[in-house]
Amino acid sequence: MKLGADDLDGWQIVKSVPNPWGKIPLTAGGKSLTQPMKDYVARLAETSGQPDNPSRKHHYVPRAYLRAWSFDNKRIWTHDTATGDVKPLGLRAVCMAENFHRVVGGDGEPHNRVESLFTIVENELVRVQRLLNALDDPADLEFDDLMGLGLSMAVQRMRTLQERRLMSQHSAWLAAQNANDFTYLHDGAADPYRLAGMHTEAVFAGMWDAADLLTTRYIEIWHDEQGRFTTCDAPVLVPMRGNKSPGMNNAPFVFWPISPNRVVALSHEATGLKGTLRAATNREVGIVRRCVEQGRERMIFASAEQRDRLDGKVYRRRTQVRLRCSQYGPRGDYIEPPGCCVEYRACFADKPDVRLCTQGLHSEAPNMLRHT
Repeated sequence: MKLGADDLDGWQIVKSVPNPWGKIPLTAGGKSLTQPMKDYVARLAETSGQPDNPSRKHHYVPRAYLRAWSFDNKRIWTHDTATGDVKPLGLRAVCMAENFHRVVGGDGEPHNRVESLFTIVENELVRVQRLLNALDDPADLEFDDLMGLGLSMAVQRMRTLQERRLMSQHSAWLAAQNANDFTYLHDGAADPYRLAGMHTEAVFAGMWDAADLLTTRYIEIWHDEQGRFTTCDAPVLVPMRGNKSPGMNNAPFVFWPISPNRVVALSHEATGLKGTLRAATNREVGIVRRCVEQGRERMIFASAEQRDRLDGKVYRRRTQVRLRCSQYGPRGDYIEPPGCCVEYRACFADKPDVRLCTQGLHSEAPNMLRHT
């Protein structure tokens, strides 16, 4: 469920401590930006008009981000949870898919200019990552650092292979219910870049709203002197309750590992400070580790010192779409039969977890299983 303006205002109302940033940390969906953020948008606009990018090997998690776990600046210890293989792989080879960002332009011709746009996004992500890894005093953070953090985490969460797969699962179900209003998003011989185009459009259309949601939280930086934090190919993580996700807006934390020694933990706990930096407990290291295991798409990464923590298990489960029917809407309003509200979440399962009402309102969606 997407939060509306009332919900965002609600988060501001319940906070009982002064806002340390001196203003409400929202961009109004990208309409109210500071000058550095306006410059960021200008760089995106300028890059979108540049000549086509010749690259065909596109990374959906930046190599520069993963370099924080690399043992030689070129390779990284990797656990392939589909095969159980644990071995070092080159940074060029991981979190990469050929033509992942290749889309069809307005002239009907495919191009890779989106790859150049993500270069701008990645430059800001790495700036924030390095800043927070070296940070000694959170009071030194500037308002634009908060904006950069929220934007970087939002885009990184949305642009992954996992999000594209979940988008396909959900679209398959919607199209099975009403093919006139909804499109099943997948690639076919006649339109091989359809899914990439829809996914990319969704990322850039939703990045400011998603960043606004993240920047209503408080920054905690968990530091582990032993460097035990791992990461994965879907590195912005929402901890599940049991085997289902509470959703980003309701989760107690949103995690982003930024090195083996540090994790950004965005919290709802009001502190009145720009951020807190503290030593992570063994329990907190374990919580992040479990989030990585449940939240990854296929790959888990660790530093050379912690490669023994990559246990070589084969995981049959990963993040999947979860659908449930309810007689109540998102705001608690009762829905008279025949009628229901379908709740959409993520879960940790071996296939999409769909359990719907028996009122005869829904159709089977076998295409969902193509994207498990």
